[in-house]
Amino acid sequence: MAAMDVPAPAADADRAEVFGLLRRLTRLQLAWSFEGTTQAEATVRHVAEHYGEAVEVIVLADAAVISAGDRTASFSRTPSVPPLDQVTDFHRLLSAIDAGRLGPAEASRRLDALQRRPPRFSKPWQVLGLCLFSTGFGISVQATGQEVVASAVLGVLVGLIVVAAQDRPRLALVSPFVASVIVSTIVLVAYKHGWIDGGPIQLMVPCLFFFIPGDAITAGMLELADGRISAGATRVIYSLAILLVLAFGALVATVLARVPESFLFDVTVDDTLGFWVAWGGWIVFALGTMLAFSMRPADFPWALAILLLTAGTAQLGTRTFGDVIGTFLGALVMTAAALIAGRSPSRPPAYVLYLGAFYVLTPGSHGLRGLESWFGGHPIEGFKGVSDMVAMLTALAVGMLVAAAVVRTRPGS
Repeated sequence: MAAMDVPAPAADADRAEVFGLLRRLTRLQLAWSFEGTTQAEATVRHVAEHYGEAVEVIVLADAAVISAGDRTASFSRTPSVPPLDQVTDFHRLLSAIDAGRLGPAEASRRLDALQRRPPRFSKPWQVLGLCLFSTGFGISVQATGQEVVASAVLGVLVGLIVVAAQDRPRLALVSPFVASVIVSTIVLVAYKHGWIDGGPIQLMVPCLFFFIPGDAITAGMLELADGRISAGATRVIYSLAILLVLAFGALVATVLARVPESFLFDVTVDDTLGFWVAWGGWIVFALGTMLAFSMRPADFPWALAILLLTAGTAQLGTRTFGDVIGTFLGALVMTAAALIAGRSPSRPPAYVLYLGAFYVLTPGSHGLRGLESWFGGHPIEGFKGVSDMVAMLTALAVGMLVAAAVVRTRPGS
């Protein structure tokens, strides 16, 4: 939707209101910048142009500066995955601004109200969501009964940790490590007593999948490909640090479980639940995504359709051309479909549509499996896992970049 021509504000009071809105907008875009810094800057400039204000804005991975005339503001935030219902309503707010229905003061009030809004789903529903999230992904790793049970039970434990950390900033900092230690210890004890088949890592990763920063590391790769060196490099280093913390938690678990480090190995077992159960797992995963990330139920059918389309494309491409090309084709189709569907203000924005689908391509899980295998004294398997992650990350980033270059979008979509 093209921006309407609006005269530049004449009064200082009007310009102050516009700058107040742009400050709020920049701060929010920084906090949500896992979509990428280029898109964040474009959104701020687009709104500023609509209100007749010329701005300079720079968004990095965790800091931003905005300047308009003699006014300057700077921010520092830790980026996070935003509540998806807020993303949808933010998308609609931008559409209302484009249509000329909101002045800067009213837009600021609505933006403040949007951020103050409590989560759509209560904490018990969020715990259930993380259980479904882990279980659905676990089925894609191993379609076995033991995987379903382990992912569901341990997913509840991880969900309790995540929900408890929401109101405790210090716990939030260490929650990936705490969750990794608890999950890994339980799985290693079960393996020690012969209660599970195959390698323990396959039962650990789905339950820790929520913490794997696949979106952050892919955004970093996209930014590097787009020439945003500082933002991209910072995000990639941050993502690798989180993966190392998760892998170190598994190493600590070997001490608590009193087992050798060699118990950290990655060997799959044959699927026993069948083809259709595996596809049903993605539906369970999508439901978990809705509850865990606060998606509007009305947006769920669109997000599910994009997720299944991505999974089908990636699976077909992998069987035909191998994992890397399958990931590239999945990313290409996912991004193009989400951007096209997200063009309309009546439909969910692209970020809401592709977040769940993005997890289907799972580059970060390969890295975590590789690092845990490496820490367990299996350097060959570990190196293969890490190298697979790098290759798939590159394929994912390039696929998304190509789709974004081909499909035209408007800022904030």
